[in-house]
Amino acid sequence: FNHAVYYFSHFRNAVYTLDIAGVEQPFLANHFSLITIFYSPLYYVFGSYTLLVIQIAAILFGGFFIYKYSLLQFEKATALPALFVVHFFSIWGIYSALSYDFHNNVLGAMLVPAFVYFVEKRKIAWSLVFTFLILFTKEVSSIWLVFIVLGLSVKNRRNIRQTFYKMELPILLISIIYGIVVIFWLMPKLQGSSQNLQFQRYQYFGNSLSDMVVNFAKNPKLIFDALFLNTTNDISYNYIKIETYIMFLLAGGVFCFYNPAFLVMLISIFAQKFLTNDYALWGINGQYSIEFVPIISLATIDFVRKIKTSKNRKIIAITIVLLTVVSNIKTIDSRQSKWYDAANTNFYNSAHYTTDLNIDEINTAMSLIDKDASVSATSLLVPRLAFRDKIYHFPITKNADYIVLLKDRNYYPMNEASFKISLQNIRKNKQYFVLFEGADIVVFSRVKKLCFFGKSY
Repeated sequence: FNHAVYYFSHFRNAVYTLDIAGVEQPFLANHFSLITIFYSPLYYVFGSYTLLVIQIAAILFGGFFIYKYSLLQFEKATALPALFVVHFFSIWGIYSALSYDFHNNVLGAMLVPAFVYFVEKRKIAWSLVFTFLILFTKEVSSIWLVFIVLGLSVKNRRNIRQTFYKMELPILLISIIYGIVVIFWLMPKLQGSSQNLQFQRYQYFGNSLSDMVVNFAKNPKLIFDALFLNTTNDISYNYIKIETYIMFLLAGGVFCFYNPAFLVMLISIFAQKFLTNDYALWGINGQYSIEFVPIISLATIDFVRKIKTSKNRKIIAITIVLLTVVSNIKTIDSRQSKWYDAANTNFYNSAHYTTDLNIDEINTAMSLIDKDASVSATSLLVPRLAFRDKIYHFPITKNADYIVLLKDRNYYPMNEASFKISLQNIRKNKQYFVLFEGADIVVFSRVKKLCFFGKSY
């Protein structure tokens, strides 16, 4: 995303060059996130910290509108809105997202409380503003927004009969049309493909969307297996989905069953998370749980609102906050989901704030790299090197002027053995020489050819 921000901030169409297979394509072919264009000017203010600032600001914004929404439900009970804000900020999905990376679906999820707030207030103009902002975060947000609006329509069915066609219906139509155009026409066109390549992660159920629908209709058990079971042949991925369901219920997801309108809002989220053949999406890691956060929070508020006595409301609210905090801390320390690094998440441990890498050495090494040069780098270093035309994910090097590698960590997409072999091959490559080498980092620079009278030497 830093690379896309660089392109857009210079009024250029962003090109995605970090594919681990070396394929280059328009950024919007990978994720149709128009909102990236809107915040890209902040690059001139925050530099490589831009995405971090935006993501944190978005989460705070989401919490603010959870507070505003709570005030609508509990106007006289000042303690309860504050408790619901604590609950919101205690849900595991926020910590997993912040500890992993930046993604625009975090922004989309954090805009949902504001969208729901303005829909509940029947503010048509503001509802439309947040409709488009959510749509612009990611292509699949259009699908999610359809189910959110359907859920809200079910929830408020007795109060919106006269105004449904003025607000909910237009938003539904906008979301459906936007989703069809972007997902089924525009993205495949940008990808140079007959169908959206994002569907490849669902090939377990069919080679196309129509194949999947037919297979599910013929064998409904496939849906049950996908939702609850490990659909790979590797037993090490057992119970990842179960862990997600347990966290969902403990954080307040159980209240979605009390008012199924909130379950309707999550139909597409459960589907895109569990129908994939990618185990990384099944669990509670990364940004893949962030969409649960606002819906769980809203469902909890709705449940507590219907409790008659103030005392019981506070008891339930405090209990769910404690359950959410305790379950979050438990999974911060350890979890079933794979490829989890507790140090990135565990903010109450000193290891979260320290590193054994020599930062001064790394900064010195990166300062030697020309700003306009093409670079191939270890993924951990890419965000600091992304503000240039060409940045590749090692081992893809192509025409890179520099190759910048951490020597003893962050080997993805290779294992340690293959990384070491690749590193040795670069050392032997006469096209590169070692510009800088320290304990943690090595920088290779391409040998520059001299040109005299039209000949290179």
